[in-house]
Amino acid sequence: MAGGPLLIIVIDEDNDVGVKGGVETPIIGRDANQEAALKLVLADPEDADANAMFAAIKLYDEEYGKWPNGVELVTVAGSPKGGLERDRKIAQEIEDVIARIGSTECIVVSDGPLSPSASFIISSRLKVVSARTVVVKQSQSIETSWMIFLRYLRMLVYEAPYTRMILGIPGIILIVLGMLYFFNLLTLTTLLIFAGIVMLIRGFGLDNLVASLLRHVTEISHKPGLTQIRIFTATVSLILILVALAAGYSDAMAHVQTLIGPDSGAVTLDKLSPYLLSFTGVFIKSSVDLLAVAAFLNTAYNIFYYYVARSARVWRHVQALVVFFFLWIIVRLFGEYLVTQNIAHLIQLILVVIVGFATLLTTITIIRSIRRVRVFKK
Repeated sequence: MAGGPLLIIVIDEDNDVGVKGGVETPIIGRDANQEAALKLVLADPEDADANAMFAAIKLYDEEYGKWPNGVELVTVAGSPKGGLERDRKIAQEIEDVIARIGSTECIVVSDGPLSPSASFIISSRLKVVSARTVVVKQSQSIETSWMIFLRYLRMLVYEAPYTRMILGIPGIILIVLGMLYFFNLLTLTTLLIFAGIVMLIRGFGLDNLVASLLRHVTEISHKPGLTQIRIFTATVSLILILVALAAGYSDAMAHVQTLIGPDSGAVTLDKLSPYLLSFTGVFIKSSVDLLAVAAFLNTAYNIFYYYVARSARVWRHVQALVVFFFLWIIVRLFGEYLVTQNIAHLIQLILVVIVGFATLLTTITIIRSIRRVRVFKK
C-alpha cells in the first residue's frame, strides 16, 4: 500500500502558470490550484494549461475519499526555455513534493502529450496509476479554424522561444543574401557555402557555444578570484597557441620559398613535397616556444590553485611542469635536426631524453617521499 496520498499531478512544461499567472510552483492543494488556475485563465483565457488545472480539480473532487491514504492535488512546472533547464526544474519540483507529502503513486494530467524526458522523470520517481490528456473541444467551422490559426500565428510572432526561429534566423539569411546581391556576389557557389555554414553552425550547436561563451564573459566580474585567473590564463594560452601555429606556418612557408627560389612562383604542394622534412622542422622550431609558454602558464596556474586549496594534487602539476620542460627541449632539438640533418642535434636529443628520463624518475621519487612524510605526520 502506498505510504502517502495519491497525487493528482498537473504538468505545465513551459511554465505558463508562472510566466502568465505569476504563481510560483509547485502548487500544492485544491484551493491553491484553483486560485492559480483562475489567475492563469484571467491572464490568458485561451491557455490550455488552465483547462488542464480545472480538469485536475474536477478529478480530485471525483477521487476524494476513494483512496485509503487520501488524495492530493499538485501542479509542477518546467521552463519556457525548454530542454535541460525544463527537465531539471520539473524533476526538482517533483522531488520536493515527494519529500513534503511522501506519495508514491500519481495520476498525471496535462494539456497534451508530454515530452519523453518529462514522462521518464515522472515514472522514475512515482508509480503512474493513470494519465489524462485534456483536449479542449473546438468547433469544426471555418471561422473557428481561422481563429485557431491566427492564435498560433500570433504565438509564433510574439512569443520569444518561437520568434527567434521563425523570424530571427530567416531575417539574418535575408540580410546576408541581400548584401551578396548588392555586391554582385550572389552565385550558386556562395549560396552553397552560406547554406553549408548555416547548417554547420546549427548542426554542431556552435551558436549555443558562442552564446554560452559570451554569457560567461559578461559574468566574469561575478566569478571568484581564482576563476577569473583561470579564465585569463585559458584565454592567453589559446591566443598563444593560435599565434604559435600561425607563426610556425608562416616561417615554414617562407623557408621553403627561400629554398626553391623567389622567382619560382608561389609554393604549391608539388614544390613543397621535396622539402617536407625541412618545412616540418621550421614549423616546429617557430611554434614550439610559444606552445611551451602556453603549457607552462596553465600548469603554473594549476600549481597555484591546488597550493591555495592545500590539495595533494599540487605535486602532480609540479611533476607535469618538469615533463613540459623536457618535452619543450626535446621537440625543439627534433625540429633543429629536421632542418639541418646534423648528427650533433640528434646526439643532443638522445642525451636530453636520457637526462630527462632520469630527472623525471628522481622527481617522482622525491614527490612520493614528501607525500609519505606528510601522511606519516598526519
